[in-house]
Amino acid sequence: MEELNELFYREPYTKEFDAQVIRCIKVDAHYETVLSDTAFYPEGGGQPADTGTIDGIAVYDVRRKEDEIVHCTEKEIACGQTVHGVIDWQKRFDHMQSHTGEHLVSGLVHRRYGFDNVGFHMGETIQIDFDGMLTFEQLREIENEANAIIWKNEPIVITYPSKEELTQLDYRSKKELTGKVRIVSIPDGDVCACCGTHTAKTGEIGLIRILSCEKHKNGVRVQMLAGRNALVYDQKVYDQDHIISGLLSAKILETSEAVKGLQQQNMDQKFKLGSLTKELLAFKMNGYADGLPLIVDFEEDVERDAMRTLAVDLVEKKNARVAAVLSQNGEMYGYVMISHTVNLKDYTRILNESLHGQGGGTSDILQGNFHSCREDITGVLKQMFEDMER
Repeated sequence: MEELNELFYREPYTKEFDAQVIRCIKVDAHYETVLSDTAFYPEGGGQPADTGTIDGIAVYDVRRKEDEIVHCTEKEIACGQTVHGVIDWQKRFDHMQSHTGEHLVSGLVHRRYGFDNVGFHMGETIQIDFDGMLTFEQLREIENEANAIIWKNEPIVITYPSKEELTQLDYRSKKELTGKVRIVSIPDGDVCACCGTHTAKTGEIGLIRILSCEKHKNGVRVQMLAGRNALVYDQKVYDQDHIISGLLSAKILETSEAVKGLQQQNMDQKFKLGSLTKELLAFKMNGYADGLPLIVDFEEDVERDAMRTLAVDLVEKKNARVAAVLSQNGEMYGYVMISHTVNLKDYTRILNESLHGQGGGTSDILQGNFHSCREDITGVLKQMFEDMER
């Protein structure tokens, strides 16, 4: 690991600074500027780059290239002059909270279960991949322990141990390190080699919130939030639950039970509606004469199973040669077509082409959707049957 002496390491809480422009060159459609010192953190180790301005010129990316920090801008900055840099501090502090929060969770998982953090990314959420299996309940315990450490507000210590000291130190690291090694220590939480930016005390992390835990490769992928981002998330969840509680006339902490009750009511109503639909379709079936060559039956908001049952009954109980049952859903019609005497599969292509359809099936049943009006569907089906009779 190279010498770590930039301003963002020496004084990570620096929001504004002055420096001299060493070099500014055009690369493709942007400019790359090197300063004599910088508080802009370059992307690395899972932590995104800082953004901000240099003399009012927007810095949209920062990278480390051959031991130099390169600031990417859309405008040129004259070499040799002294410039004033301003960090997007809210974004930087969000990153500091998130990165330190990730250390704390990864360290506690390693201490308790021995699993390593083998993948880390900071985006809309903090994503961590562990090389062992964990349950959400286990991670909830880690969340509680992490927040307890946050509330202690202990100092987070940055050290650069010697080679001899490192051999005696139990610390986490994703790769073999050389040169000066930067160790970030969280009391009772973690000891890790890291080149990111971190809060000065655990209390500044603010809050840890575990969002999810899913199987990934030979371990799990965890999504979490820390700090202000966790607070904003919790506020949004509360706002949603507050709205739901009002709609359900239930207390905020009782909305899940209210939803379960609503689901049960919905299931009961669907069962009753299904029974009534069956009775209605049976009544409609009995209204058709026996032995009709073609029956085209239109319904409203009938499920596919009920459509299929009616089509089968029209063919088998009313002896229709071809039965087509359709149900309107928005601007399209779902359909089921059945026949025991006509090879319907032969008509799939012409139906789809003529009625802007999507569907298919076997020789005795076709089903799908028609994106056409009722009149066109009726006309095409009648013409198709006339062609069958020739």
